[in-house]
Amino acid sequence: MENGRRYDIVRAESEKSIIWLEGAANFDLARARVSQLISFWPGKYQIFDLQTKEVVLDTASALGNLPASNSTEVSQHAPEVPQAAVSQL
Repeated sequence: MENGRRYDIVRAESEKSIIWLEGAANFDLARARVSQLISFWPGKYQIFDLQTKEVVLDTASALGNLPASNSTEVSQHAPEVPQAAVSQL
């Protein structure tokens, strides 16, 4: 990811509802923060690139086998997560 880009972290509450949590100065910080959030607040999170307006990480796609207690649906329109991003979660 390029330097200078900013990212938003959101939590998916349902297929049609997300909650903005915070912004991050770069992708690595955003990814680290999502990992922290998952550790104490399980759920489905997305990282949005504010420059391209695209989802660059979707934990529903990246983690695939979340426990049934975290089975909230996320929009099917999110792009696939690059394998490199998944392995670094």
